Amino acid sequence: MKARRGDLSGPVLAILVTLVLLAIGAAIIAYFVLLGGAPQQAVIAVVGQPVIMKANTDNDAYYDFIANVTIKNVGSATVTLGTDNIFLNITGTSVKADYVSKTTLAPGETATLGFNVEDKWSAVEGKETVSGALIIREVGTLEVVFRVIRPS
Repeated sequence: MKARRGDLSGPVLAILVTLVLLAIGAAIIAYFVLLGGAPQQAVIAVVGQPVIMKANTDNDAYYDFIANVTIKNVGSATVTLGTDNIFLNITGTSVKADYVSKTTLAPGETATLGFNVEDKWSAVEGKETVSGALIIREVGTLEVVFRVIRPS
């Protein structure tokens, strides 16, 4: 069969189709790399061993204890820390943080959180470990296992 004037030959058509497919593939890769990147998100992890210790009180009627937790921001966004948005559910109570070592936690940074729990020492006295839930608003909830330090 004789080729008509203006028709594309087989090799030229194959090259054009290949170039179009390469351009589409490059556009898809560029979308995912430049526009569809991973979202900025804060992720908190517990560092070290959280501890519970009996507070030194003048009045033994309160049986207070202090719970300390060190956290690290292992995510990619800064976390805002404040005593009003950090809670600890432990021994059947929910308490707000009394102490926060930093107000913001950039990616890779650590901070210490302190909680004063009233009238609950009898619930942890004599135990080796106690579990609790650490709640940081806008970040999430972590299960935390505290080591109980017995007073000497």
